[in-house]
Amino acid sequence: MNRVRKCGAFLAAVLTAAGSVLASAGQAHAEAAVQSCAGTWAVTYDPPITNTPQLVNGVLTGVFPLCADPQAATASYTQVFTDTVSCTTLLNAGATSRTYVWGNPLAAPTTFTYNFTTTVVAGQVVVTNTGLITAGRYAPGSAVQVATLVTPNALACAGSGIGSLTGPTTLTIYAP
Repeated sequence: MNRVRKCGAFLAAVLTAAGSVLASAGQAHAEAAVQSCAGTWAVTYDPPITNTPQLVNGVLTGVFPLCADPQAATASYTQVFTDTVSCTTLLNAGATSRTYVWGNPLAAPTTFTYNFTTTVVAGQVVVTNTGLITAGRYAPGSAVQVATLVTPNALACAGSGIGSLTGPTTLTIYAP
C-alpha cells in the first residue's frame, strides 16, 4: 500500500511538472496585450456615396478617449484615402498604414501597417485591421483594430447619398 501511495505521489508530481512546462511554453509564444483602447471612428465621403459605385475621396478619423496604458491614455488618428465605393461596399479590402497620436506628448506616435477586410455582421459593416506596429511607441509589435459602421440608410443611398458614417472601434496592441 505504501508503494502504491509513493507511485501515485510520484505520478502526480510528474504530471504537475509537465503541466507547468507546457503552460510556460504556451505563455512564451502567446502575445501579451500592452495597450487597448476603446473609442469611435468616422468616415466622410466626397462626393457622398450612393448605390452606384464611384471614386470618392475619404477621410477616416478615430478618437480613443479611453486607453489602458496610463503613459498613453488617449489617442487619435486621421487617414485620407481614395477608393471606389458605394452604399453596399463602404470600404474595399486592402493594405495601408496609419499613425496613432497619443494624448501624452512624451509617447511617440505609433505607426500601424496593416491589412484590412470588411464583412457584414447582423446588418453592420465590420472593418478588421490586422498588422504590425512598425515605428514609435510599442514597436515592434502587432495590433488589431476592429470598427463597426451602421449600414447606410437605403432611402438616402437611393437619393442624394451619404456623406459620413460613424461607429465604435477598439484597438489592441500586442508585444512581440
